[in-house]
Amino acid sequence: MLVLGFSLPAHAQGDDYDPHSTAWNGMASFVGLAEGLGFEVVPVSSLEWGDLSANEILVLVYPLQRVDPARLGAFVQAGGHAIIADDFGEGKDAMQGLGLLRAEVTTPKASKFYKNLLYAPIASAKGDHPLAQDVGEIVTNHPAAMTRVEGASVIAEFDDGAAVVVAGDRGSGRFIAISDPSILINRMQTFRGNVTLVRNMLQWLNRGGRARRVVLLRGDVPMYGEPRPFIDDASASELSRSIANLNFWLSERRAWLLTPTAMKVLAAVLAALLLTLAMLALPVRRGPRIDGAWLKFGRPPRRDEPHALIASADKGGGASSNLVLACILRDQVQVLLAGITNRLEPLYTIPENLLLAEVSKVRGPVAAQALSRVYRRLRALPSRGQAAAPWSAGHLARRDFDALYRDVGELCRTLGSELPDAS
Repeated sequence: MLVLGFSLPAHAQGDDYDPHSTAWNGMASFVGLAEGLGFEVVPVSSLEWGDLSANEILVLVYPLQRVDPARLGAFVQAGGHAIIADDFGEGKDAMQGLGLLRAEVTTPKASKFYKNLLYAPIASAKGDHPLAQDVGEIVTNHPAAMTRVEGASVIAEFDDGAAVVVAGDRGSGRFIAISDPSILINRMQTFRGNVTLVRNMLQWLNRGGRARRVVLLRGDVPMYGEPRPFIDDASASELSRSIANLNFWLSERRAWLLTPTAMKVLAAVLAALLLTLAMLALPVRRGPRIDGAWLKFGRPPRRDEPHALIASADKGGGASSNLVLACILRDQVQVLLAGITNRLEPLYTIPENLLLAEVSKVRGPVAAQALSRVYRRLRALPSRGQAAAPWSAGHLARRDFDALYRDVGELCRTLGSELPDAS
């Protein structure tokens, strides 16, 4: 009975590839192996291409409805991972779209057969691909063969070079093609090489542990829709994947987000959010009162203001700055004399003899004598504005200024108001 069951193709009876069946042609062993590796196996009665995400591995087993090559190719190109296992079903065009030519041979040319049964040729794993690791030999049952492989790696083949297992990359996705789906049934999973192959396939497609669901499509299952434009990129960061998932979530909800009711709700939510942000951003303490002073016209400072002239003279130095400082000394004397004579600018409004007589009368002859030493030099000085003007050509030597400073200091002392300290 065992040999008889083995000799029939897996799809020759009603329970072929049933994921819940423990019969020889069921797939309960495959499901148990996947679940033991941490996967969740989800059989589907219809497939929506757009629902497949980076968390899932698509497994197509002996499909009886045509698998669109464009959709499968776009799914893999966008980053999807898929296994297509088919010998005489409707997956031939999809395999050809992946660069594989499936030939439905009767008896593959092999050097070894299980128990010398011609319908059970043994294929050999080759190369150092992760799928071929520790596989050794794969026992098949009425297999087809891939006689041409372009852009993919042959994992296992017969002696004539016809491949039975192929793996490759397209875009940012991966695919595995098997020309004998019987490898996945319970009876064939009793062979060590077949079990190892299934384990290697799931581990190679699990995206480093991120893909934990196996979407199993078998037999007569309709397929709808279009794959996502982006599913996954092995080299992408977690941030890039999060942004891609957000974009997909938004694209899936564009149909109802643009309805009038949804737009009103969205506007209310955004308004509340902006109001909250504004309340958090505004300072709690009131700032200075705005009085409009910045609108007032600001008069520029006087060019002959004493403090500014002294600061400018200190920076500039030279004979011109000495002249400016001398004018400031003259103005200081004018203030002191105005307090004695009750006249404005007495140096220029009162004759010299009368001014000396009045100073002698009020402050004594010593003060009058001190004034007489500087009178003519002070009268000869220009105004502060003229001395500080950029076009002024006047100058005063440092030696003359020092002499004037000493004499004015003596005069101020005799008038009762000494000059500030030199520092």
